[in-house]
Amino acid sequence: MKKAVVIIIIIILISPFIYAKGDYGTPGEFLTWGAGARSLGMGKAFTGLADDATAIYYNPAGLSFQNPLQISLNHVMLFYDTMFDFVAITYPVSGIGTFGLAYTRLGSTGFEGRDARWTSLGNFDIVNQAIALSYARDITSWLGVGLNIKLITENIFDKNAIGYGADVGLMWVPSEYFSFGLSVINALPPSLKLSDTSESFPIIIKSGFALKLFGERAIPVIDIEKEMSKKDLKFRFGLEAYPLQSLALRLGMDETELTFGIGYTFMKYYKIDYSLSSQELGFTHRASLTLAFGGFDINLLVEPKIFSPVGIKKTVTISIYAVTKYPIKEWELNIINEDGDAVRTFSGDDKPPAFLIWNGKDDRGLPVGDGEYKCVMKVIDKNGKEIVSGAETVKISSTLPMQPGTIQLEE
Repeated sequence: MKKAVVIIIIIILISPFIYAKGDYGTPGEFLTWGAGARSLGMGKAFTGLADDATAIYYNPAGLSFQNPLQISLNHVMLFYDTMFDFVAITYPVSGIGTFGLAYTRLGSTGFEGRDARWTSLGNFDIVNQAIALSYARDITSWLGVGLNIKLITENIFDKNAIGYGADVGLMWVPSEYFSFGLSVINALPPSLKLSDTSESFPIIIKSGFALKLFGERAIPVIDIEKEMSKKDLKFRFGLEAYPLQSLALRLGMDETELTFGIGYTFMKYYKIDYSLSSQELGFTHRASLTLAFGGFDINLLVEPKIFSPVGIKKTVTISIYAVTKYPIKEWELNIINEDGDAVRTFSGDDKPPAFLIWNGKDDRGLPVGDGEYKCVMKVIDKNGKEIVSGAETVKISSTLPMQPGTIQLEE
């Protein structure tokens, strides 16, 4: 963890120089606040990682390397009756790419309207909203591109405005240890006109990288942002660490706040994230929930869990769920004993069958001994990408109870 410690020290040393005020009041500012408690806990330095549904917000190209269908929900209570909400859904389609849909809302309530004579006109809200439709796909096994088409609305009292825009992104993943992202926010700038003057959103270029160290137990990230109408650069730093496989600890910093976060994954497909930020107005709490299921994956299901080749249940059925982004070139399923040796191997080309039946014998046709065995499957798609399933355990026991009503005869 020495590298992670060094990164933290560097962040602390340079923080006085980059911890500055944000560009409040900029058109479309609510689309730069970040989304998802996970990335917010990392100081919004997410352009080069972008490996969950919030990639729609940070870098749509990140969707190109994601597998499961995801739903992400984020709710933030800000200051002075202001709330920020973000909802995203991603859907991968085999051989085509990944589609996404996101909704962002910033709303403030409790404003009192008055006319020129100071007569009350009642209370009103200020609401900014954005809907983004995304598409991304990998051009090669290490390069992906993405696009957002955005619809923006703004409502203030009796004034309403609507505009359209687009974002583009690129993700470069040359190895399992490093990724680089580039995102152009408002590549097609939205323009909104509430009254007499139109306001165009600024073009923002963001680049970032992520390192995956110690088997992805530590992930430092850095973002650099440049608004085309301004000279200065903005830097964001973050770190995600996994002391346990299902527990994540995070810290980060950008130009407006210091952030801390924690995340927990349960049942493999459900994630709860929380972040706390310290800024000029005080502390802000953020929470989000992410659901992940389906998508491209290799899963096995063994039934029954215990069987006996000499008993009533003489075989075990191994059900196979194999859905990959690109067509499968070859597959292999190994049944491994407690010593780590493969005693039985099934293999083939193209798509594997829906299920296989094992009769408790090895590749030579001889019965294997009692004990626990693991079923593991590996597939290789036409692009050469290897995907390995999790291990499913099955137990062979020759001492299983007999069927009721039967009598065992001694020889």
